[in-house]
Amino acid sequence: MGVDEIKSQGFSLKELFRDVAYQIDYYQRDYTWGEEEVRTLLRDLCTSFSHWSNDPALIRRPGNAPQYFLGPFVYYEQSKNRRCLVDGQQRFVTLHLLFLQLRARVRDHGDARRVDRLNRAITTDGAHFSIGISDHEPVLRAIDEGRVYETGLGDSLSRRNLWARSQQIEAQLAEELDADKLDRFTDWLLDRVVLVGIRAANQDHGYRMFETMNDRGARLTAVDLLKSHLLANVGTGEDQLNTRWQEMLRELATDREDPGAAARFIKATLLARYARPDHAEDRRQIDVNLNVWVRQNAKYLGLLPDRPENFLDFVQSLLETARLFRPFLAASRALKKDGDRLEAVLFNERNGLGEQTVAILAAIRPTDRPSQAKDKGRLVAAYIDRWYALQVLQDLPVQAPEITELVHGRLVPALRECRTLADVAVALGQLALLDGSLLPEASTLGLRGNNSHQIRYLLARATAYVEEGCERPNDVLAYLDGTQFHIEHLWANHPRLAEKEIPDPVVFRSLRNQLGGLGLLEGRENSSINDMPLHDKAPLYARSNILLASSRRDTTAVTHTCATSSRRTSWTNSSGRSGRKRQ
Repeated sequence: MGVDEIKSQGFSLKELFRDVAYQIDYYQRDYTWGEEEVRTLLRDLCTSFSHWSNDPALIRRPGNAPQYFLGPFVYYEQSKNRRCLVDGQQRFVTLHLLFLQLRARVRDHGDARRVDRLNRAITTDGAHFSIGISDHEPVLRAIDEGRVYETGLGDSLSRRNLWARSQQIEAQLAEELDADKLDRFTDWLLDRVVLVGIRAANQDHGYRMFETMNDRGARLTAVDLLKSHLLANVGTGEDQLNTRWQEMLRELATDREDPGAAARFIKATLLARYARPDHAEDRRQIDVNLNVWVRQNAKYLGLLPDRPENFLDFVQSLLETARLFRPFLAASRALKKDGDRLEAVLFNERNGLGEQTVAILAAIRPTDRPSQAKDKGRLVAAYIDRWYALQVLQDLPVQAPEITELVHGRLVPALRECRTLADVAVALGQLALLDGSLLPEASTLGLRGNNSHQIRYLLARATAYVEEGCERPNDVLAYLDGTQFHIEHLWANHPRLAEKEIPDPVVFRSLRNQLGGLGLLEGRENSSINDMPLHDKAPLYARSNILLASSRRDTTAVTHTCATSSRRTSWTNSSGRSGRKRQ
């Protein structure tokens, strides 16, 4: 082939895998096809086969059956029997899983001829898989040998997804294909399903084609394209960079599969460390197209073609930061009770303050010790939690503009200057002074149609604070769950019962909805005591929680206790537990 000459050729699946091994380049993404993509591919194949199998003439002469076009792929040849996939990995890997599951079924039926046909597509020499991706090897070996693959914390997203999709294919094949059609489907798949291969001249040409095909559409994510850009400029360090990138992805795969975790983490890191605070366009571009922003700001980031070592350092920094960020990622998903004391991270996430990640990463340095990073992030999360409570208590908005101003306008510029834990504590303390030294009385804050989530949060934290202070078991997540605990009005909704003290029904309703006149009560209890007057309900409150039980002695105690507990709940306590705040 001449320089940059492009050739194309159609291949049936039998021809595609005949004595040929396929590999992928570093800039390719992991195996990410999900349940929907695999289901669609398999259903399309089975539906097309069904049309063919219902035609008696085509059954007699299967060679006359129309070919099924599965799409194009791009490759270059490393040697006579070795090809490197530039584009098409997702379909190739899925087909490989399909071959493995088909072989298991035809083997069970004793069909030696079709087992042999599938073997030729699955392996090149009876030992090595025709899709030679080393990370996939343990999973493919388990499938090949009919074993269950036990996924672990050290597994990549590709391995986890590979095993899940394999099990899906096994179940869908059983659903879509009757046993008596299995043999003809296997032959049809190998002989009549076709892909068109576009052959690049060499690796560099293949990479340029890859970028052309994917940088102008949505087929690859911005994270995939960022990785390919870094690999293209790291020179001889591509092995190291690729290894570190995969390690970073594993660090971000905590207790559940989350394909978007890497994108959110890299965006947050860029915003925390590199986006210029006075450049709103930086924030917009990083959020929309982070790989383009990195390229356009290469000089600012030090990612220059003549300094390949900087590209490796950039990914190493991401890896070290991901390791330090892992506890915060886990804490944002579940309430941990393992001594990390990162409860505020979960509270912020549930309160729509997900941008806390940017502020936490602004405080953390890649060279921090894990305990130091955890302490820094805990202080930041607790400060944001306190800010949220203050905003709510003062009846101020906590929408996107306010959160953006807090994180990008105040926290990030201050925290970027911090190096030690003491620096972070001082910076946050100075910002706290701007919020005022006293918590508001919240005498006018009340329940409305649009703030029940906020009121519930204050009540849940106050209830947990009182229960814990009295050394009673409590579950703040249950208090936050509206299906388990209802917001209870201490006063029944009957203005006439209080008309001597409060003759105006409008004033009565306003006072009835104030924070001090509310509590949390289990749903079944709330339904049973619906409209009872307070003096009758008070004894029943005793079996719920202490905050409500305090109303048993007199009605004013409830208002006082609710208000006092709300004011004294320590929104700055880094443990997430309630503590006293100096008044």
